[in-house]
Amino acid sequence: MKVCTRCVLPETYPGIEFDENGVCNFCTAYDVKAEAEAGSRFANEAEVIAALQKYKNLGRKYDLLVPLSGGVDSCFTLIRIVEKLGLKPMVFHSDHGWDDPIATRNVEKLCKELDIDLLIWKNDMQFMRTLFKYFNESDDYTVSPCYPCGNMLYLNGLEIADSFNIPLVINGYSKGQAAMMHDKDKAQDWYGRMINVILETGDQEFFEKFTKKWEMLKKQVIYTSKEDLKKPVNPDKLLFIPFFVFKFYKTDKEELQKICRDRFDWQPLKEGFPARTTNCEMIWLNSYRDLNKRKYTHYHDEYSTIIRAGEMTREQALADLELNPPPGLLERLAEEIGVDLNDLK
Repeated sequence: MKVCTRCVLPETYPGIEFDENGVCNFCTAYDVKAEAEAGSRFANEAEVIAALQKYKNLGRKYDLLVPLSGGVDSCFTLIRIVEKLGLKPMVFHSDHGWDDPIATRNVEKLCKELDIDLLIWKNDMQFMRTLFKYFNESDDYTVSPCYPCGNMLYLNGLEIADSFNIPLVINGYSKGQAAMMHDKDKAQDWYGRMINVILETGDQEFFEKFTKKWEMLKKQVIYTSKEDLKKPVNPDKLLFIPFFVFKFYKTDKEELQKICRDRFDWQPLKEGFPARTTNCEMIWLNSYRDLNKRKYTHYHDEYSTIIRAGEMTREQALADLELNPPPGLLERLAEEIGVDLNDLK
């Protein structure tokens, strides 16, 4: 199978083309866009800190909400926000039933260390089982089952911020995740595909619950340039900022692990996918399905942007994206959500 010689996107990725050197059109487009957008970026962290000061002292208990998974990206984000940016956060951790206890302990240890309020959101297990079942069994392979799940967790955060009257959310999303958020055409297409998947099941109750969650999107503004942060605080909107979208924050897993270990005894998962990340168990089953059905995961998309940004080598990404599930795990996960593992091959 042909794979881009610069990033890790395969020939099965929708809309991909390769030049005479085997470089994909998405890599070429990234370079052109990065050069065009250079003037819309903050030059340094000091400028970001200055722009964020308007969110302090608004008469609220919390300046912002910080979603925390327990991985190094989100943990470093929280440490930096508290100790460098000087903002007072509420921390939100989402538990959808397949979180690793190590990740949850990382969250609890860091919040205790920083003396920060933590809210753990317990998701409706039946809803999540159904979500994973429908999207794993779907014949539309464009959307990974991780995508609707990630959106549910994201929307939970917006709901919490809105409930506590918090106008700012900063998440430890990588540059790759930020790029996917900023692609409005892709997001619209994927939303339509998700709706079609659910409608085809005939499950009206699940459809109503799923679509109701998306109403929170009306209140969000996603940061795309420094002009978004320079605007006055809008009490009717929630500004969402992917932390690593700034060029001076790097998604260097080894460096971030060292910082987190030194700061609060952060612990890695014994086995995770991709390697060196802290993700839930269901990532294994979803990625198994994606690799079999479309030959790439949504992490191939994310990591390709990180490679283009110069924050990960192609060789490291390929190594991290090797899927080697622990024995018996896929069978257990498939049974828990009621799917036939053979159908995902």
